[in-house]
Amino acid sequence: METIARKPAVHYRWMDYLNVASCFAVVLLHCSTSIFLNMGDRQWFLDVVYQCLFVFAIPCFFMISGANLLGYRERYDTKTFLRKRFSRVLLTLVLASIIVCICEAQIQAVGQSRPLSLSLGEFLGGFLQNKICDVYWFFYAILAIYLVTPIFSLMAHNQSLLRYCLALSAFSTFVLPVAERFIPGSLSLSYLKIPYVDGWIFYYFLGYYLVHGTKRKMPRPSILALVAAVALAAMIGMTIKTNIGHTVLSGRYAPYDNFYGNASGILAATYATCIFLLFRSKEERMQASRAYGIVRKLSTLSLGIYAFHMVLINVFDLFVPHRILWDLILRPIVVVALTSVIAWLFNLLLKAILAPRSR
Repeated sequence: METIARKPAVHYRWMDYLNVASCFAVVLLHCSTSIFLNMGDRQWFLDVVYQCLFVFAIPCFFMISGANLLGYRERYDTKTFLRKRFSRVLLTLVLASIIVCICEAQIQAVGQSRPLSLSLGEFLGGFLQNKICDVYWFFYAILAIYLVTPIFSLMAHNQSLLRYCLALSAFSTFVLPVAERFIPGSLSLSYLKIPYVDGWIFYYFLGYYLVHGTKRKMPRPSILALVAAVALAAMIGMTIKTNIGHTVLSGRYAPYDNFYGNASGILAATYATCIFLLFRSKEERMQASRAYGIVRKLSTLSLGIYAFHMVLINVFDLFVPHRILWDLILRPIVVVALTSVIAWLFNLLLKAILAPRSR
């Protein structure tokens, strides 16, 4: 039986601002996916900038989750934690998958001028293999992290153990891929990865550590901004350098190489960490902001926006000609605006379903 004295949750306004910024950044990332065609034209260069500039989104989502949830034992027991997290996120995944599956089938039917085709078997197969909507990998990843959170939460108040776990996770997530990249030959070092602490869970640990797990004074905002700018410039420069010689227009086409701009890479980790800490440093200013009411509302819609934004992007891809102004500036704004309405309606549906259980 858990006997820890419960404490009320502390709500940080800067996390709502960062959550909204990350939500919009995800939409911008998915509005610049023509980069993977590796054309090498003017839009390709802008896509590289977009992909690197907004790559902080996914790491920050995981860091916000870790900061809020790894120490859950202070607020409620494990049963409550699992019920609260799974009831909302798993239900969102299931309902959104059903809605998106129907919508995508309709889009394909219209685009290819063929009858609508849907089957339960196709849906179940797609759901189990994350083929309903490829960006839903985030839901599967965060649900898996929720399952192991009760184990790792036991180290939440042990700084030494938390730092040790972070070091193991960084070794597996960043050091080994870099070593594989630059060691001559086709040497694979995957057998050296530390099980259960590899990948996105690093950001989950890091978010908690940066907010609750360390008493060290954080770097000044000017230093954070400088480091973020250097990391961003390195991502953009190295990504262009790596790919420019094998784009479509170069005549020596090869698939797009995302090593330097990948969200799970060391440069992106440095950049996202600086963004996270920059938002944290503005908590006092955000406490006094009159815009917080709107930001808080948008923050509650972020899960729904993430769940449905790709449907609108796919619809626009089908009916609206591709232009730089539309693809990279107007389309993200329209998608966020429309999916905010959809997310608001979806939240009403979730509340109607979950309300009887919470009584």
